Amino acid sequence: MTSTVEFVCGRWRRVAGLLIAAAALLAMPARSQSVDPEKTCRFDVSAPPDIQIKDCSLLIQSNAQPAALSRFYTIRGRAFNAKQDYDRALADFNEAIQSNPRSVTALTLRGDFFVERREYDRAIRDFEQAIELDPSSAAAFADRGLAWAGKNQFDLAIADYTKAIKLNPKLPAAFNNRGLAHAARGETDPAIADFSEAIRLEPKYANAYGNRANTRTALGQYDLAIVDFSAVLKLQPTSVAALTDRCWVHTLAGHLSEALADCTQALQRRPGDAATLNVRGLTYLKSNQPDKAIADFDAVLRLNPKVVDSLYGRGLALIKKNDVDRGNSDLASAKAINPNVGREFERYGIH
Repeated sequence: MTSTVEFVCGRWRRVAGLLIAAAALLAMPARSQSVDPEKTCRFDVSAPPDIQIKDCSLLIQSNAQPAALSRFYTIRGRAFNAKQDYDRALADFNEAIQSNPRSVTALTLRGDFFVERREYDRAIRDFEQAIELDPSSAAAFADRGLAWAGKNQFDLAIADYTKAIKLNPKLPAAFNNRGLAHAARGETDPAIADFSEAIRLEPKYANAYGNRANTRTALGQYDLAIVDFSAVLKLQPTSVAALTDRCWVHTLAGHLSEALADCTQALQRRPGDAATLNVRGLTYLKSNQPDKAIADFDAVLRLNPKVVDSLYGRGLALIKKNDVDRGNSDLASAKAINPNVGREFERYGIH
């Protein structure tokens, strides 16, 4: 499961709740080419999706185990998701439920599929049916929480995550997602407590470190946030997003040389990344390098002329260069999009 909100440059924004993937069906080999398809057409194995698709298809086509058809369709549907073949994935989940309308697993996975597609009401109906069939299903409660969060009904999301945790106190994702719901409601202390518990349960949970860092950034706990983003980078050394986020926190904390090093490294890995260019432009502006700031803001605004931070930042940089008319024009354009942008820049320590 992934976060349903994320923190970007001082703001929370909505993102997709659950990343589910899938793929095109490969040509089916003859039965003789598969040694024992039941060894891979199982939930508890880590076989590649292509192999699971092939072997589950053999079992479905054989029709030798009619009582297990629902399970085979569900496993193959999950494998199609992993390969981004969404039509076949949904078709298999539907077949699984038609074969066994009481399959909690198939209902839950189809609900997850609908969450990814932001069809939250359809997802909730599947989760509710799964919960009715099995009120002890922690997965169904936890994933219904994702759907409620997708609808911005964070109180209901928190209630579902809490039920899931009571049923299974060792679910790091449920703690992480409940923390995100708390953070979206501005409840920073319980959010940090949940992220910390997720990390305690899963010390390599990079998303939980990042979410805790974002919450600490919002609280002005910059040194602690930097420690958390550094933990993310230790786990995910190539993460451009974590480098950009740490760059921003360094900027807020006034560690401008460290900030520029992080943002520049991020841009070496992903040249032209708009989010990183925007943050580096703000860092250059705060370090009184208006020409370099303008160059970065120009690059962002060529991609999207309505990025408020880049518009306002370029306006301030132009005024620093005594190009007052153009600067004021940019400031006015930014304020027309977000009337509070000036106060936000004051919180950034950028004037």
